[in-house]
Amino acid sequence: MRCNWQRWLWGLIPLIMVSWVAIQVERDRIRQDLTERAKAALAQGGSQWASVDINGRDVVLTGRAIEDNEPPRAEETVRKVWGVREVENRAILPPKVEPFNWSARRRGNRIRLSGYVSDRATRQTVLGLTKAAMPGLEVVDRMNTARGVPSPDLWLAGLSFALKQLSLMKQGDARFDDLTLSISGEAEDAAAFKTVNAALKSGLPKGTKLASAQIMAPAVSPYVWSAQFAGGQLVLGGHLAGGEKARADLLAAAKVVAPAVNIVDRMEPAEGAPQGWINAANALIKELVRLDSGTAEMKDAALSVGGMAPDEAQAQSVRAALRAAIPPAFTLVDQIKVREVKAPEPAPAPSSPQQAEPAPQPAAPAPTAGSEIKQPKPVEAAPKEAAPMPQPPPEPAPKEAAPAPRPPAALAPKQAAPVQPPEPQPKIAAAPPPPAAPPSPQVSACQDRLNRIVNSGHIHFATDSAILDSTSFETLERLASAAKVCPGMRIAIEGHTDAEGSAEYNQRLSVRRARAVVAFLVKAGADRKQLEAVGYGPTRPAAPNDTEENMAKNRRIEFSVRQQ
Repeated sequence: MRCNWQRWLWGLIPLIMVSWVAIQVERDRIRQDLTERAKAALAQGGSQWASVDINGRDVVLTGRAIEDNEPPRAEETVRKVWGVREVENRAILPPKVEPFNWSARRRGNRIRLSGYVSDRATRQTVLGLTKAAMPGLEVVDRMNTARGVPSPDLWLAGLSFALKQLSLMKQGDARFDDLTLSISGEAEDAAAFKTVNAALKSGLPKGTKLASAQIMAPAVSPYVWSAQFAGGQLVLGGHLAGGEKARADLLAAAKVVAPAVNIVDRMEPAEGAPQGWINAANALIKELVRLDSGTAEMKDAALSVGGMAPDEAQAQSVRAALRAAIPPAFTLVDQIKVREVKAPEPAPAPSSPQQAEPAPQPAAPAPTAGSEIKQPKPVEAAPKEAAPMPQPPPEPAPKEAAPAPRPPAALAPKQAAPVQPPEPQPKIAAAPPPPAAPPSPQVSACQDRLNRIVNSGHIHFATDSAILDSTSFETLERLASAAKVCPGMRIAIEGHTDAEGSAEYNQRLSVRRARAVVAFLVKAGADRKQLEAVGYGPTRPAAPNDTEENMAKNRRIEFSVRQQ
């Protein structure tokens, strides 16, 4: 029987198809098995960065290594896996960065990370450290992978330290070059400023070196600085701008002008000082220690000095020196007083017959107790005054009935008839009224301070209104501060107007404006009991009401000080 090979051919086709299906199924199983065993071997060998692609029994190795020796080591690990025939190593190395740099920048509630990390796991660690140090902040990741990281543990410890310092700042920058840190920024407050500087000085982690640190104190407004001098001690307080160099310079300058004075430093670091503040502070210290005691304060560009001078000459010398030394941008309020020297008390003015009795002359006999308030009788005084005048001889009559001779009209007193009883008070010639006592030095000093402030500034109102213009607020605040150092004095705020319009209307307007000034001063801290609003309308012009310029001079507020 003859074999028909064509029939056999039709039988082979199903067999081939079954075999092909079996091979495909087995091939996938073999590839999955090789993949799992290769990955396990790589993980066990410390090459988690690598991945494998199996083609039959051939393996393609891919991934981004960190060190130069890692790709060969991973290839060797895969070759040892049972069933692997060939290994194609396509692993790559990231660029090597020298120095290995990393940086963080904080601006408000956002922080941006840039620079390099060694791998994905390190990236996640850095992100975790950032969120732990500054929870709630938006984190922007701009980091790339690179080789060249120094000791990973020391590097991560340095990053954690830098992030902690940035958490104490309003804004700041931190940068690492290998293990060398550069940091700058503005602290949140004075306490944070101290904490950051202390940590940078003595709290750096092991292996971290500090290249530069420029930490600024927080900016404040208003900027306040003060000095108090009393009992041989000078206390400096308030804000200090310029860092430790400015502190050292200011203390050194104070020690030069007052070597025997004990200086107490209570200044807190803060930025926001007006330009030239250090020169103003030096001038205030230099002149303050020339007083017996005193205080000085700087509030932005407004300066005030108060204290007690031993005499007027010293007070004037201190004032002149301050005016010459203070930078032009600053305004100065002088509250320096002169120590009073008590003069002998004058004899009291006569207020009763006993007080009015003149002291007896040495040649006169001492008066008796009953004669201190009585006059000599007129009948005895008249003949004594008339003795030089010739008189006609009296007619004979009884001696007791003879009238007393009349003195000449020019010499006889107009009153005090011989038979009238004596007055109960001594006969003293009327003296002219004494001149008004000059104001005390305290009143004069207070008046001068207020006048200087008024003359150097201005107090403006809206047209035909008692509403204060905002440009007047600075002057009024300075006036309120000056009024605070005038205890025991009454300050009259006097409103004046020009002559345009009715006198009655202008009178009411002047009172309303004076009251508006009083209300502002009280709100600014002045004592309401010291202040008095007075309106004079157009009755006290400072200039003739003939031109617009002169009428503007008459529309004014004046201050008058007197003792309460």
